[in-house]
Amino acid sequence: MCALAQVQVCIAAVSNRTIDDVNGDSITGLLPAYDSNCRNPWHTDGNCSACFMKPDPSQVFDRTWHDTRQKNERESPACHHTAYGYVRTAINFFYIVPNTVPHSFTAVSLTFTIDSTSHGSYGHVPDASSDTLYVVLVLAAEGVTNEPHTLVARTVQPSLFIFDYAMYT
Repeated sequence: MCALAQVQVCIAAVSNRTIDDVNGDSITGLLPAYDSNCRNPWHTDGNCSACFMKPDPSQVFDRTWHDTRQKNERESPACHHTAYGYVRTAINFFYIVPNTVPHSFTAVSLTFTIDSTSHGSYGHVPDASSDTLYVVLVLAAEGVTNEPHTLVARTVQPSLFIFDYAMYT
C-alpha cells in the first residue's frame, strides 16, 4: 500500500513600502498631511529664501523633503504631520538632521503617536560639526496590529523638523 503525502508550501514575502513626504504612499497614493496652523510655514524641497538649512537633494529619498521649525515654547500649537492609513505591522520614520548651521537653530525634538497612543520620542542636540545627517531613523515602531493606523509626529518646542520619508512593512 502506498501512502500519498501531500505537502503544501506557503511562501510569504515581506515587502517594504514607502511614504514619501511629497509623493505619498507608494501603493495607495495617500499623501501625508501637514499642519496648516504652524506659526512658521512648511517648506518643500528648500523652497525657502530665508532658510539657512539646505539639504543636498541627491542624499534625500525621491529628492524631496518638508521642513518647518518651532522657535520657542510660546508658539502654539506644536507643528505636526500625519501619515494616514498604512496597514502593516511596523513603520519607520526617516528625517534629515543637521548639526551646526550658522545663523540657524538646528536642535530636533519630536514625539510620536500611533492611533492617539504615545509611541516614543526623538531628540538631537547638534554637535560642533557642520555635517548634515541623512536617512536618520527617528522612529522604529514594530509589533502594531495589521490594520489601518494613523501616525502623528509632533514638535516638542523648540525644534527643527525635516521629514524625508517613512517605510512600513
